[in-house]
Amino acid sequence: MIFEQGPIRPPSEARSLLVRVSRNCPWNRCVFCPAYKGERFEHRTVDEVLEDLDALKEYHGDSPRSAFLQDADPLTTKPDDLIRILAGLRERFPKVERITTYARTQTLRRKPLEDLRRVREAGLNRVHVGLESGSDRVLELIRKGVTQEDHILGGARAKEAGFELSLYVMPGVGGKELTDEHADATARTLARIEPHFTRLRTTAAIPGTPLFDMQEQGEWEPLNDTETVGEIRRMLAGLEGVRTRLESDHISNLLMHLRGDLPDEHGALLAHCDAYLGLPEEDRLLFILGRRTGRLARVEQLDRAGVREELQGLLAQLREAGHDFDVVTAELRRQIL
Repeated sequence: MIFEQGPIRPPSEARSLLVRVSRNCPWNRCVFCPAYKGERFEHRTVDEVLEDLDALKEYHGDSPRSAFLQDADPLTTKPDDLIRILAGLRERFPKVERITTYARTQTLRRKPLEDLRRVREAGLNRVHVGLESGSDRVLELIRKGVTQEDHILGGARAKEAGFELSLYVMPGVGGKELTDEHADATARTLARIEPHFTRLRTTAAIPGTPLFDMQEQGEWEPLNDTETVGEIRRMLAGLEGVRTRLESDHISNLLMHLRGDLPDEHGALLAHCDAYLGLPEEDRLLFILGRRTGRLARVEQLDRAGVREELQGLLAQLREAGHDFDVVTAELRRQIL
């Protein structure tokens, strides 16, 4: 019972059946991404994937209700091959209600609409796309290989083909120099696309990535947690009237309860940001420390018996040892990724 699995999947696909359709990433140049570095992109054959599906069927039975196609851009697979894989998946797992995958903006933009529609009709329901930013300057900085207009056209093509569209935004990815531009341009881009889901994934400069090297060389200065919440708040303010579901479903995010349907819950989402930003500075530091050490999930939990005292003790230890709070908490954030 041997089958392949790729290294990553979206948080929302934690319970999904993982089916490796391709290996690695056809672009593989984004400065923030540690996955696939040094690995060659290749398509798996249909027979290989179908053999994996047989092994997965033996392992899981017919219980899975959702499936995720790996790795970074399975839509680059020939449409007829992908349709055969989708048919094989649905034949072996008849209870599956949702099939999703990662996709690159350029693939969505360039692939014929008829091919995308055929794949959608064969059972692929949702595509997860790394928007990261709507700013051309930020996209160039992080070597994303696309422009704002590419994102808008690719998003429109995905929706026209009938896919649910899930876009990932990276708060903080522009660093301190481009934070305002990143927030404003990303809001404008999301307003043009109106994806079904907008998912937050806070930037972390991971050792071994070009972004980490840029930080070490002083070419990119990260935002701290409070500055990041301020950036998110600014982006949200630009989404008034926009229809999308905001999800903060990645462990890197400080405010994981920041989720809701826009435009109906626009005011409530801004209020969540303001509630944190309006805390006394000491409480903000305690909450950050609590989140980054896994002790807290929400600001209100600071008032649980013994929690504040414990965190005050940890904060005092950091100060006595002369540690930089932002450096320590950034390292804690990296460790949980």
